[in-house]
Amino acid sequence: MERLGPEDYLSNRYIRKLLKLAKTTSRDVFFDLGCGMGRLCVVAVTEFGVERAVGIELHRGRAAKAAEWVNKLGLADRIEIWNEDYMESDLQDATVLYCGHTEVEEDLPYLEEQLRKGSRFVSLFLPFVGVVPAAVDYPFYVMDVPFRKTDDVSLWVSKVLSTEATVDDLTHELDTDREYRYDKRVFKRLMKVRFGV
Repeated sequence: MERLGPEDYLSNRYIRKLLKLAKTTSRDVFFDLGCGMGRLCVVAVTEFGVERAVGIELHRGRAAKAAEWVNKLGLADRIEIWNEDYMESDLQDATVLYCGHTEVEEDLPYLEEQLRKGSRFVSLFLPFVGVVPAAVDYPFYVMDVPFRKTDDVSLWVSKVLSTEATVDDLTHELDTDREYRYDKRVFKRLMKVRFGV
């Protein structure tokens, strides 16, 4: 499946925030799924000292610019840029992963198959529907692998919003959050499949 996200870029402050939340260290291999210009990979290597970083970018032009920038910075020995769909990539070396795309049905089963036990997956704006986050610092959610799934919708919503809340509360918050863009149809379908609501 081909997904091409918007050209959104996180500030270095947000990049540091998500890497700290994932407890990123020099023993980690960082993967950015939808890396754009590769900024997360650069910060992960230069500030967090990860062993290596891999940026995966579907858009050919962005991937080429990211690779060029990494070369100019002299980091090509520690950062790889792959021009491919991350849903067709080998992610098994990753210990920390980040993806800013909205979840679709194929994500969870694919990542459960690909990711190694003990790795951490950071998402933007929401954890996977039905997966309880291990850590939250909005807008980031860290999910440990193996993913901790729940069929308790109240528990999941409360973990997402960091307070006791209902599905209606969550839907209202998502609809009024100016930063969050999501496909309501996909979200409702995921909620129905995973929670029956």
